[in-house]
Formats: sequence, structure tokens, C-alpha cells
Amino acid sequence: MTRYRTTDGKQDLRQRLDPWAAMAIPLAFANGIYLGSYALRKIRQHWEGGPMD
Repeated sequence: MTRYRTTDGKQDLRQRLDPWAAMAIPLAFANGIYLGSYALRKIRQHWEGGPMD
């Protein structure tokens, strides 16, 4: 939740959900799953000595 200031400088008491802040954790989780699985696949390919999947 993010609080904003109104034009007269007072703090706006309504809390608005920042869409980028709301997506930060799900995007980080999805990237971690994707990049982690990619890294594990590359490590396994190197360990087994071939491009097979």
C-alpha cells in the first residue's frame, strides 16, 4: 500500500494499491522458478556431458 499527498500537501488517508508493487513478489517468484530450473537443467547437461533433455 502506498500513501500519496494531496495537492495542498496534506497526506491522503486513502490507501491505493500500487500495481507495480503488487506484482513485484509474484514476478520475482516466477523468475526464480524459471531461472532456477534453467540453471539446474544446464548443470545437469554439463554433468552428464551432453545436450540431451
